[in-house]
Amino acid sequence: MSTMTLEAPSAEAIAYAATITPSECSVFVQIWVDTNAVQTGSTTGIYLIDSNHNNGSSNEGSTQLNTNVPTNSKICWQVLPIDVNFTGELSIANFSNAAVFGASGTPKAVNATTWTGQVEDDGVDGYSITINIQSEGGSGITATVNPVLTVSNK
Repeated sequence: MSTMTLEAPSAEAIAYAATITPSECSVFVQIWVDTNAVQTGSTTGIYLIDSNHNNGSSNEGSTQLNTNVPTNSKICWQVLPIDVNFTGELSIANFSNAAVFGASGTPKAVNATTWTGQVEDDGVDGYSITINIQSEGGSGITATVNPVLTVSNK
C-alpha cells in the first residue's frame, strides 16, 4: 500500500489565488507619472484618474483623487508613464491599510504595475500608495500619493 503525501500550498500561491483579476473589476484607477517631473522625489508630475467620475469621484488629475464607489466594488489600480518612450521601470510598491478595505485587507499585486482589491465597508477613508520610479541607468526614487475612497451602499 502506498501513501501519498500532500503538501500545503505556499503562502505566495494562496495570495496569488486570492488576487482579483483586472477583468473582475468594475472601477479602474490609473496613476500617470511624468517621469521627468518626479525626479526630485516629489509628487509633482503624478496624476490619478478613475473610471467613476460620473458616479461622484472628484479631484481627478491630482494626487488626492477621491474615488466614489458602491460597497463591495472591485477596483484595479495601474501605474503608467505619460511618456510612451520611457525605458525605465515603474512599479507599485505597496498600499497602506484603510478601514474600507474590510476583511479582505489591502489590495494585492497582480504584477509590478497593477494591483487589485475590494472595498467591503462603508465610509470615507484615506490610504497611501507607494510608487517606485527607476530611470534607465539612473537612480530610483520613491513617491507616495494619498488618495481617498468614499464607499457607500448605493
